[in-house]
Formats: sequence, C-alpha cells, structure tokens
Amino acid sequence: MRKSKGIARLSLLVGFISIATTFRSVAQCTITSSNGYVVSVSIQPTSIAVSSTNCPWGYNYNVNFNYNISITGPNAAAQYTLQAKIYCVNSAMNGAYSLPLNGGSGSATTTTNPYVPHNGTAYGYNAPYPSCTNATVATLNCTTIDIVIEGPGIPYQEIHCNNTATVLPVEFLSFDAEKMNDGNLLSWDVQSESRNDYFTIETSKDGLNWKELAQVKGAINSTQLKTYSYLDTKNTVGSVYYKLSQTDLDGTRNELAIRYISAEEADFRMYPNPSADGQVHILFSNNSTAGSTLYLRNELGQLVLQQDLEPVSKSGKTSYYSSDLNLAQPAGVYLVEVRSGDDIINRSKLVIR
Repeated sequence: MRKSKGIARLSLLVGFISIATTFRSVAQCTITSSNGYVVSVSIQPTSIAVSSTNCPWGYNYNVNFNYNISITGPNAAAQYTLQAKIYCVNSAMNGAYSLPLNGGSGSATTTTNPYVPHNGTAYGYNAPYPSCTNATVATLNCTTIDIVIEGPGIPYQEIHCNNTATVLPVEFLSFDAEKMNDGNLLSWDVQSESRNDYFTIETSKDGLNWKELAQVKGAINSTQLKTYSYLDTKNTVGSVYYKLSQTDLDGTRNELAIRYISAEEADFRMYPNPSADGQVHILFSNNSTAGSTLYLRNELGQLVLQQDLEPVSKSGKTSYYSSDLNLAQPAGVYLVEVRSGDDIINRSKLVIR
C-alpha cells in the first residue's frame, strides 16, 4: 500500500505565518482528499541549530521551523503519515517526523543532523558551505520543502513544494470564514502591504473547481495592521470552500489560504468582541455526540489556551452551550476555535484590548 504514489492537488502559498521581517522562506501545500476534506500544511524554516559554535573541522546541524496544519471540510480525518523534509545546501535533507496528525500549530526541529565539511584547513569552508557562526536559513539555502502524507482519501505520497526565499508583497496573518444571519462573512488580516493591488475571493463546492466571487482593493503600500472583509450573500445554502489570493501591481498572484463553511455549521455567537479584559460569553449548539473544546491561538498560530466546554442543556441529540469565559490573555488578536471531536464548530477572530 505504501509504495503506491498518488498525485495530489497542491498550491504554493506564501506568508501563511507572520514573523518580524518580510524576508522569509515559507511554503504551504494544500491537498484535497478524495473524501472531500482539505489538508493545508505550512512550513517556515526559521533558524539553524548547529552542533557547535566553535567548529574548525566541520559541524552538524538541524533546522528549526514553524508549522501550521489545518484539516478542514467534510469527513475531515487525522492523517496516518504527516512529515516534512527541508532540503538545504547541496540537497542535504533535514527530516522532521513529528508533525501533529490531527492538525495544529507550533515549532519543531529536524532530527537528521546532516554534516557540513571543512576544506582541509582549520575554520576553512568553501562555498556553498558557510562556517557554523554564519549558518542561517539563507546561507544554507534551506528553501526546498517536501511533504510526506497519507490519510483517509489521500494515498501515500511525497509532494514537492517549490519554496523560494522572497520579499513578500503582503505580510499575511489570518483568514476567517463565518456563517452569519445575512450571509457568510469573510475577513482577513494583513500586517503590511507592498505594491499590493487587490485580493481575490473564489468559491468551490468540492475544493477542486473554483469560481471567482469578488475582488477587494488592497492598500497598495501600508505598514499598518489592516482588516479586510467581504459578505457573501450568494452561497448561503449548502457547504462552501473559500480561497483567498493576492495580486501585485505587476499581475503576480499569490494564494494565501483556504477556508470551509459546512452546511451543518452551528449558529455561534461570541461577545463582547473586542473584549476589554479577556472576558467573553459564547453561545452555540452542537448535535454531535462528542464534547466541545475551545482552542485559543495567538497571532503566530501558537496554542495559548485549551478548555473543555460543558453544555447547559440538551434536547434529543443537540447540546446547548452558554458559557462565561475568562481567557486571561494579554492584548492582541486571537483565533478562537471550537471543535467537537474532529469537526470544527466555529473559527472566530477575537480582539483583546
């Protein structure tokens, strides 16, 4: 079974994780399962961990990286295999074999520990190899990333994500899709923009075939945090995928993220938002037999709070939740995600002042 190689639909998304500088190397593969769900894996090499800071005769190294993994859509399921391979100078492979199979965000370090040779003299290193004190993601050219994946509806395969270091036109933070009474509200945050002409929103019923829904004008150039939004009043019946892209002034287009709204998504309310002190109230219903858990992530996608939620009442198979929560977090922008088993009940942006 593992020797069969499948062909997955994938796209290169740039800037999924925000860091301080706009010079970075980020790649994301998006794979659509034949069961209908979408796996999105973002890998961002951040720094080099060398075996020694005094290395006259060569050294070993690993790559520190951030990851953000989302599994969304109908029949969403954990993966059997989910690994990353980061290739650096002279195609040296740095493997990471501990990515969360159920999705999530965090930081990790590769474990394969490749060797950088010296040139025969103490502290001598010939190009393309840098000395250990000059070893960075850029100097070791860690810009090629592969994803190894297998799961329900996804045959075992290794996907090559063409990843390049670049100056990003948009420093992208988040993309949210929320079912409202009058339509589906799409909102996204960007930290900065450079020659950004406009954003494009596309829709799909299957995650494979896309149709343009709208274009939203960008700020061209900006160094301020901006929130954009669009209310979709056309796709209010049934499940729908949303894809967000960005187009430069020269016509270059970059895909940013994909989100999914289920036809069965529960009515979800959270207030006040913004919250002055981290105190919020949430209301929603859940017709799953699994319990409900709240996950709170910061702007870097890191999990800062996880809390099981208790229903206040039940009617048949439906549980009703009404909770006062003290999130106890510093001021900032957060992503609130409520899950029931493997199903996402809601994702909402929360601002704490």
